[in-house]
Amino acid sequence: MPPPKRSPKRSSSPSSFPKPQPQPRPRPPGRAESRTIHAPKPYAGRSPRFESEVNGREPGKNGPRIVSNVVSIDKLANSAVTIARAVEKAVFDDHRRADRAIAFALKSRRDLAAPDCRFIARAVFALFRWRGWIETLHLESMEHRMLLAWLMDQPAVHPACKVWAKAIGRDPERLLAYGGAPNWTARGEGWKRLNEGRIVSADPWRLFPDWLREILPLPPGGSSPKLKYLEFLQTLQTPSPLWVRAQNGNEQALWAELTASGLKPWIHRKLTWAAKLEAEADVHHLPAFERGDLEIQDLASQAVALACDPDPGERWWDACAGAGGKSLHLAALMKGKGLVVATDVHEPRLKEAARRARRSPFRNLTTKPWDGKHVVGKAGTYHGVLVDAPCSAVGTWRRNPDARWTLDALAITRLAELQGRILKAASAGVRPGGTLVYSVCTLTLPETQNIIKAFLAENPKFQLDPFPHPILGTPTDGTLLIWPNESDTDAMFIARMIRTG
Repeated sequence: MPPPKRSPKRSSSPSSFPKPQPQPRPRPPGRAESRTIHAPKPYAGRSPRFESEVNGREPGKNGPRIVSNVVSIDKLANSAVTIARAVEKAVFDDHRRADRAIAFALKSRRDLAAPDCRFIARAVFALFRWRGWIETLHLESMEHRMLLAWLMDQPAVHPACKVWAKAIGRDPERLLAYGGAPNWTARGEGWKRLNEGRIVSADPWRLFPDWLREILPLPPGGSSPKLKYLEFLQTLQTPSPLWVRAQNGNEQALWAELTASGLKPWIHRKLTWAAKLEAEADVHHLPAFERGDLEIQDLASQAVALACDPDPGERWWDACAGAGGKSLHLAALMKGKGLVVATDVHEPRLKEAARRARRSPFRNLTTKPWDGKHVVGKAGTYHGVLVDAPCSAVGTWRRNPDARWTLDALAITRLAELQGRILKAASAGVRPGGTLVYSVCTLTLPETQNIIKAFLAENPKFQLDPFPHPILGTPTDGTLLIWPNESDTDAMFIARMIRTG
């Protein structure tokens, strides 16, 4: 039978997606919570502990306080080396995430202020980001390894680099940083200079696991397949930006407020409620964040809720909600009307979703645990179901570079099997004519196109539902890959389907 017609009020223009409007409600007491990005999957974001420690939150008599002092450069450089050793051991021996290991190491270091913590975090992440090249040198000195990583990762020489240089017998006044190198050729030349004429490998693929190139689709850009992949790897090797989303219905006033506070929001030219801030911006202590008018959310993650295209008054189920970032965005796009049911198989994650919902101006979001098998509520009653499934999270490697060294190809197969089961179970919640959206923050073929092809073959009541690219505005066939080198975001795969009967 022919598919039901979509409502004429849905527009094909990304600029005409409904903007969130707050509903006047009494705001519950309490201070703002620390940042958590949606994470029902490996490495989907940074943990709350990592964010609170790195941003310098310490308990005080009247709540968190910000420490502004900075330790001596010698102490900072030595502390970074000590923490880097501990984090490497935690990641490779104890199988812990780097962000959590950094947060744990910083927790006991009350002598380090927020700027110190941020520097150490950047230095340790740089060590993982450039590990593929550094390990070929077989260096025993952590100071040497951290020096090379920082100079390749950042555009300026930090004073701590001079301390590390002295420790390995190099001239601290002759250091150059190559973090701003425009291409792989320039990066390779910089790598050779840093290693003083030693024969070194500067193959970009050595900075990533061997299995990656075997399961990637062809990226956009470039005049040849080789250049397309190199442009993608160039972006994947750079630290991720800080995207935020206005959800108070008056983004112009919000951006003006941030500008007045000394920040410099780069406002997206089409999605004017989204802006990019400097990586060092401490969003958590902004009044706009504390009162719920501002959320931290990568632009690719924002695109997922935009692709869902919910209408006010509808009932939506976010099956793998995690910390609730996308659930909250759905609630905002619905202007506080209707219902969003946020569920997850890991109940502790839902506590953060509930806290974020209380801080927001919207009250149409509820959280419930899920067994991963059965529909929450009555089957076939939701206008829309979002399955933001657990995945390999290759798309978040810019912010979590350690993940590339701890994920193996076999995990991709296991995750794909899990994703198929979750999608099948959640699809039973969609009503006839309703929408089913599948998303994963990865690019691997087994977790993206292959999942959708298999699902559609086994479930003829669903078919792809074309939608415009939420960021670029270009048409899609119902599936979309968001590449980091297109919009300076995480990577994301989105498929939108409609139940035809």
